This record gives sequence, C-alpha cells and structure tokens, in this order.
Amino acid sequence: MRYTFEEDLREAVNYHGHLCAGQILGTRAVRLAAEYFGLDDLRGSRDLIAFVEADRCIADAVSSIGGCHIGRRRLKWHDLGKMAVSFYDITSRRAVRISAINESRPQPGLSDEELIAFYQAIPDAEMFKVQEVVVKVDEFDLPGKPLRRVPCEQCGEQVMDGRDVQVQGRTLCKTCAGLDNYYQVITRLSRQETKQS
Repeated sequence: MRYTFEEDLREAVNYHGHLCAGQILGTRAVRLAAEYFGLDDLRGSRDLIAFVEADRCIADAVSSIGGCHIGRRRLKWHDLGKMAVSFYDITSRRAVRISAINESRPQPGLSDEELIAFYQAIPDAEMFKVQEVVVKVDEFDLPGKPLRRVPCEQCGEQVMDGRDVQVQGRTLCKTCAGLDNYYQVITRLSRQETKQS
C-alpha cells in the first residue's frame, strides 16, 4: 500500500474533523477494497464508484481516502442505515461490498490512541463481511458531464441525468411528481429579499 494505515486515518480525520469509530472502520474498509482491486491507493483511481449505506462518518472516510467524491459522481448514498460500502470498478464491472459486522463497542472516554488500538485489535475477518456483489449502474450514474438535461414542465427547473419522470405525458421533476418531497415551498423569495437575508 502506498500509505500506511496511520497516514490514511490521519487524512480521513483531517477531512472529517475528529477521530471516531466511523473514521477507523471507513479507513479499514477502503484499504480492504484497495486489496480486493489490487490497487496500492484508491485516492488516485478514476474508475471506482463507492456506494455508502449511511449518512454517517464512514462516508467521509470513503470520500477522503477512497477518492470517491459526490461532486465527481463517484460517491453514491443509499440510506440503509448500515456501516457498509460497496465499491464498483467501472472498467472491470467488478464490485465488492464491505460491511461492519462486529458488535463490540469500546468503553466511553477512551483516548484517541486507545480507540484506535481497540478497533485495530479486531482482525478484518471478525470486523467485516466482505462479499463480491453485482452493482447495477445506469449510464446516467457514471462520472462525467450530464448525458441529458430537461426542464420540468411544472416548476421549470432543470433536471439532469435521467432523474425526470413522465406523468400523464408531462416531463416532471420528482418533486413535482410527488415522489420526493423533502421540502415544501412556503413562499418564493425575490432576489432582492434573498440578498438582504
């Protein structure tokens, strides 16, 4: 491996802002993926997409040392609430899923060194389940420029990468179609009001 575990963990912690179990487990998971694909460093790889299953600390470790960033379309989030990540290699179409299975938890109040030692004492085979998997990756999910951009016929906003839906012959965004309503518009602010707030 190009970097030691300690160097990778330091990079993950710097990105995340503090040391925690998720940074340690995420760092170890990325290193297992590197071994699986025969790479000495995932940071420089342009062919991997990571699918994280929790919006927790593990995602930051995967992003920082796995080189899989959401803005580069190489980090995908599936809200399953699991400390798990699947890595998909675009070129070979091979994938591996790595999930934390060990239920051991450290005592509260450990120093950083003690926390690292606690998790490092658990072998990979006892900490993780590693599975070869098939990951379905649509052409619209691949890195690169948007393949398609269409306006929603109701709100007028641009919808990229096939995320639009057809409803009664109209092209709509998922929000206008009622499929993803994480927000509700209360009032529309003018540009002047937005600048003042």
